[in-house]
Parts: sequence; structure tokens; C-alpha cells
Amino acid sequence: MTTTQPRHGSAGAAKGQLTEMVWDPVTRIVGSLGIYTKIDFAAKTVAECHSTSSVFRGYSIFMKGKDPRDAHFITSRICGICGDNHATCSVYNQNMAYGVAPPHLGEWVINLGEAAEFMFDHNIFQENLVGVDFCEKMVAETNPGVLDLANRTPAPQSEA
Repeated sequence: MTTTQPRHGSAGAAKGQLTEMVWDPVTRIVGSLGIYTKIDFAAKTVAECHSTSSVFRGYSIFMKGKDPRDAHFITSRICGICGDNHATCSVYNQNMAYGVAPPHLGEWVINLGEAAEFMFDHNIFQENLVGVDFCEKMVAETNPGVLDLANRTPAPQSEA
């Protein structure tokens, strides 16, 4: 649920007007996420922003006693969406721990793999997890006020 609350005279607000915005929970991810911000829209600055997760993942616990060289295999299977990110971070951590660095071409291979996974993840997330929330039929059934507002809101150059 998104909430906003104007705050007057808060520290860090150059124009004196901070709007506090909260998105909690952000769903459709593995583990509920909350995002908390304080924004000065007049000055176009973010005074404060942080996120929290209410689901304990336990990486540091279930990796205890495991061979660090297996970390990328184990952590990549924690999430069905972003396994590549966990694997890549594990590999980078191993490289730092062992004091090694891949050759320049190796970095290119890692980056290309990450780019391919990004495209895959984006499609899975957008089309299967979030996309259904934006279809007209779903919004009409679950939040008709939003659909009514969308239908009444002008969309410049929509006929182009």
C-alpha cells in the first residue's frame, strides 16, 4: 500500500516541504519489500530513502560449513527469478576472498551472461508476476476507481 504524508520543516528540506512516501509491501518478489522515502518535490531532491525486507533469507546461516567454492551453485537456487544475481555475487565474493581476478575477457563473459539473464528475468517478472495487475479486466474487478480515473485522465498525443 502506498501512503504519502507531507512533512513541514524537516531537516534536509531546502524548500521546507518533505513528502513522506511509503510502499510497503512491494509484492511479487520473493520476500516482501518495503521502500520508505522523504522527497522534496519542489527542490527535486530525495532527502531520505531506504528499503527493508521482512523475510529472512538466511544466506549466512545455511552457507555455514559449506565449501565456499559451492556458493554460486547453492545460492543461485534460492530464488526462481534472480538466481543469476546470487551466483554472480557469490563468484565475485570468492574472487575477493581468494585474491583472484578474472581476465578482461572473463569479465565480458560474466557481463554478457548477466545481460542475458536480465532480459530473461525482466520478461518473467513483467509478463508473469506483475503484468496481470495492469490488465484492464483485473483492474476493473479489483480497483474500479483506478480504472475510472485512468479513463478520465487526458493522455496528450494518445491518438498519435
